[in-house]
Amino acid sequence: MVTKHGGGAGRTSGAKRYSQGGRGGHAAAQFAARSGRQRVAVKARVVRARPGGQSAGSLRAHLRYIRGRGEGAEGADGQGIVFNGSGEVRGEDVLDFAERMDGDRHHFRFIISPEGAERLDLKAFTQELVAHMEQDLGTRLEWVAGEHHDTDNPHVHLMIRGKDERGGDLVINREYISYGMRAQAMEVATRHLGPRLAEEIERGQKLELTANRLTALDTRLASDAANRVDGFVTPLQGQGGSLAAERQQVQALARLQHLESLGLAQERRVGVWQVDPDLVARLRRLGSRNDIVKLMHERMRGETLLSPVIFSKESPPLEPVTGRVVDRGVADELYDRRYLLVDGMDGQAYYVPLSEYSEAAGHEVAVGSIVTIAPAAKQPARAADRNLAQFAARHEGVYDPVLHTADATERLRLPEGVSPADYVESHVKRAKALASRGLIEALPDGRFRIPADLSGRVAREVAPGRDSGAVLKVERHSLQDLDAQVGANGVTWLDRELARGADPDALPKVGAARFERDVQRSLKARVATLRSMGLVADGPGQRRTPLLDRLYEREIAEAAQRLRGQYGELDRLEAGSRVRGKAVAIEQMPSGPHVVVVKADRFALVPAQGSLAQQLGKTVEVAIGPARAVNALQPAGLQLAVQFRALHMTRSRGLGR
Repeated sequence: MVTKHGGGAGRTSGAKRYSQGGRGGHAAAQFAARSGRQRVAVKARVVRARPGGQSAGSLRAHLRYIRGRGEGAEGADGQGIVFNGSGEVRGEDVLDFAERMDGDRHHFRFIISPEGAERLDLKAFTQELVAHMEQDLGTRLEWVAGEHHDTDNPHVHLMIRGKDERGGDLVINREYISYGMRAQAMEVATRHLGPRLAEEIERGQKLELTANRLTALDTRLASDAANRVDGFVTPLQGQGGSLAAERQQVQALARLQHLESLGLAQERRVGVWQVDPDLVARLRRLGSRNDIVKLMHERMRGETLLSPVIFSKESPPLEPVTGRVVDRGVADELYDRRYLLVDGMDGQAYYVPLSEYSEAAGHEVAVGSIVTIAPAAKQPARAADRNLAQFAARHEGVYDPVLHTADATERLRLPEGVSPADYVESHVKRAKALASRGLIEALPDGRFRIPADLSGRVAREVAPGRDSGAVLKVERHSLQDLDAQVGANGVTWLDRELARGADPDALPKVGAARFERDVQRSLKARVATLRSMGLVADGPGQRRTPLLDRLYEREIAEAAQRLRGQYGELDRLEAGSRVRGKAVAIEQMPSGPHVVVVKADRFALVPAQGSLAQQLGKTVEVAIGPARAVNALQPAGLQLAVQFRALHMTRSRGLGR
């Protein structure tokens, strides 16, 4: 069981105790005067509940990440150890912890990185730190943590419930998170490791003087420049004549000279420097880029990186990029942001940051997947804004997704291939974005209060970070790597390339990239496999659309045989079919993901179009329409239009049949 651990209870909140000069406040002041203390970096995030409650699935995913990345601190099952103040926490108790947090208004996530972590017992360090936090905050804390030894800097992930010991909302003062907690962490680390030696301090300072990233000295220089009318920095003036002051002057001058080599500072006249007005942001970006390039070289061993290309919302690809996923990982552990490394057909290596809009549910990529990366212009959703306002005006100023789904099902004529669920989901996403900007109000039950002048508000208060730029979209062509595609009994990306007219007997061009050579080799091997199946005769004309239809039939037949014992007999889909049942699983097939819809002892395999893959666990009604357009690169069975609705949503308000 996950237990609450430590310290004395108090009546005051953490915010009040800190502001009154409680232990957390004094800790920072005491440390300011001490030298040689161990350095500890603390990153913090307060995660607010989403409208209608937290997502237990999201919490469980983050806890799995904490537990699954603990290389070097493993339990009996090979997973990283999760612990609290009482010791190791079992897997089922971690899930119970997540479920209890699901009803909280918020919770806290911390990443704690002691500089000397490799010499620390991180578990004992964390337990002692949290015990001090409980004394500072005047309440017991319910928490779990995990060690991560998978990077150059071992660190701890700490998750704390947003409830105090009395069941009220836990409030932690912003200053305590920023200063008091870090001071306590430094005190505990110093007690475990002893003070830093003078030579260690000096070595660290020298490294910072030539670091191509943001340092504390840069922040001070930027602040000094901002506080002067002329915006200049004069490091050799003032600060008295003490030895410590002279050392600070020399360090500032050395740092300015390095910034000058980076184009971020300039000496206007002797002893008078001008720093870039965007110094802090530019150094942050430079440090981030250097970290990414280092990551790419580490994870793409054996690859020739002609010139690492780093995509972002501000610098998206100008043209679509097709390649093979070499690595998938976490770019920001605190915010669960992820990235892909892609080995492109053109020989370039690409870093692709992922947003929540980059991948469709059920179509997520893995290492070895064949993908195309392309920008999707992010436009202000003016039509959606008008729809939200008009719908709310008919319902006392409140937008209700459940009522909107019923309305879309019964009254609206949607474009072919767009289901009512997809249509409403797009409006809910827009509503959440507007609520995060304070333009509308998110209600606890998942509805939204919409002002009548919403469109005018959006036009007046543009959010550049959200409504401009581009979203990087990832189109997954195949979940299988090239070797698996060669022998697959179904429609693969290689088959589509053959249908497109690729010549398997062509020789790679001079200077072809490794991935391009691998594709050519795999195409030739795939044709040999198809010939052994009796599906291809000599002549390029035999490799086109009829082949894809025959391969898809084999794929469906194989899946039906494999799943018969679990779900019963397969119902084949065709235009005009209608399926009602429970969406129970996603089946990753060579041609793409299919949702398994089960009713009694029969099931259907429905191509995962739109947001159908997000309906797992729900009862759905699926209607199959004719193909929207003939696509020579898809088998006929995958061109049928899929429309669906989740029946449990309408039943909850008495709107179902």
